[in-house]
Amino acid sequence: MPIIMIEWLSYTISKGKIMSWVHLTNVSGNRKVGPIKVTTTEKSSCPTECGVMDECYAGGGPLAIHWNKVGEGQRGDNWEAFTKRVRRFHKNELWRHNQAGDLPPNEDGKLDEQKCEQLANAASHTNGWTYTHYDPTDAHNNSVIKGMNEVGGLVVNLSADTMEQAETYHELGIAPVTVVLPEDAPNMGNKTPNGLPIVICPAQTQDDMACNRCKLCQVQDRKSIVGFKAHGSRRKKLSAKLLDESVAV
Repeated sequence: MPIIMIEWLSYTISKGKIMSWVHLTNVSGNRKVGPIKVTTTEKSSCPTECGVMDECYAGGGPLAIHWNKVGEGQRGDNWEAFTKRVRRFHKNELWRHNQAGDLPPNEDGKLDEQKCEQLANAASHTNGWTYTHYDPTDAHNNSVIKGMNEVGGLVVNLSADTMEQAETYHELGIAPVTVVLPEDAPNMGNKTPNGLPIVICPAQTQDDMACNRCKLCQVQDRKSIVGFKAHGSRRKKLSAKLLDESVAV
């Protein structure tokens, strides 16, 4: 059995199957992201409350293959080794945490405060960003996310599945907010029901734009909500779901 698999199995058992296996790509090959560091965290990190899990863009195509290998322990590092690597990032280095996956959970299915604090401290000298689907209206999750953003360096964005949810998250005042939209949403003029401005991800509307140039999701105190049009091989399924939910509301 390969050494990395033995390490993964022992780590899994020792943590009661609450795993935190993370792969670091030093230079992303995704043109929408740009040539920066990106990570992938195993699928078990994703919370059950994620409303778009079945339609996730990371669940299809080459990224899905990579994501599965990370979850099987064939690629990546355990949490301790990963955070040590983050500490060695250059000062003010731009990077994206989790092109797939979420922040580490605890045994109760909420954010693991110790691991999240460890990551925030390790990344405090960088310019990183990430997203989480963990419910920020939960007092524990709220405290963890707020604490991470207070450290600075790695900006945690709240991922909303509906316009109404985006407004609720925005009112919390602990983190910037993003929301998923149907693939045919207009490029400009989007607002929530109560008038909060939604800026479509510039990498989806401008051919020459990428995350390494935009950096909007790394702005912690932004007032606008960033909207991501449904993308990936499951975008039509997700778009249909979002439209059905908007009609129901």
